[in-house]
Amino acid sequence: MKNVLSIFTVISLIFTYIFGLGEITTSQGYELTRSEKLAPTVSMFAGQGLCCDGEFFYTSGSMTGVGFTGLAKFDLNMKCLKRVMSAIPDEFKTSYQSDHIGGIDCFGGKIYAAVEGDGYKYNFVLVYDCKTLEYTGEYYNLTSEYLTDGIPWLAVDGENKLLYTSKFSDVGEILVYDLESMQLTDKVELSRTVDRIQGGSVYEGILYLSYDADDSTDEQVLAVNLETGAVSVEFERHLPNYDNEAEDICVYPLSDGTLFHIIDYDKLICSNIRHYSLSS
Repeated sequence: MKNVLSIFTVISLIFTYIFGLGEITTSQGYELTRSEKLAPTVSMFAGQGLCCDGEFFYTSGSMTGVGFTGLAKFDLNMKCLKRVMSAIPDEFKTSYQSDHIGGIDCFGGKIYAAVEGDGYKYNFVLVYDCKTLEYTGEYYNLTSEYLTDGIPWLAVDGENKLLYTSKFSDVGEILVYDLESMQLTDKVELSRTVDRIQGGSVYEGILYLSYDADDSTDEQVLAVNLETGAVSVEFERHLPNYDNEAEDICVYPLSDGTLFHIIDYDKLICSNIRHYSLSS
């Protein structure tokens, strides 16, 4: 019976991938403007992190079961331009068992990547070159003192030269690091505990977080006031008919009117990049 159910699940997910069943709906004045379903061979490079510098999108992907990590570069229409495999350098794999790239962000021609390994004992920010996607040799150890269950995401505030992150579960505070020294400078206490945070992005002084609902297709984008710590729901997203995992979020205004860009990862089939705008 278990094998039959597994086969049925695989067939259902493949059917969903081909036909795209189900209507994606949103709330609070936002609408889905466009969506790209990436091919499986590209999705492996784009199942975790997402950021944009206004000219290109950048993504990260991890498949820990087979030791795969990768980075990719896309144009603004999500046409893949470049891919790099084995993005985590061997020195981190060997010394720290680093095997997972999570959320990413970019600023000043650099990609900042959240990298974890060895049961969340080691949490690093590794820096890559936006042009080549190659590791620059620059890295920072954020330790596990506060990041007790890994470093799932990060967000760069280029204007104020800060980097924000948090742990994954039972998040009661946002950690604030100086972008240049990567020293912890502050902690923003949240007005309520949040959970399952998979991505973050700063836009106009607000930190937006991608919340991945457990065993549900109803996801949320949360807004955090970085001065007060107040948490609110910016908008809700209903993504029916498949096992979706909401991943990283990028908030960047593009010429087509889209502002929020989010990875939705169908763990068996593909990654989908959703682009949201304010309702007209």
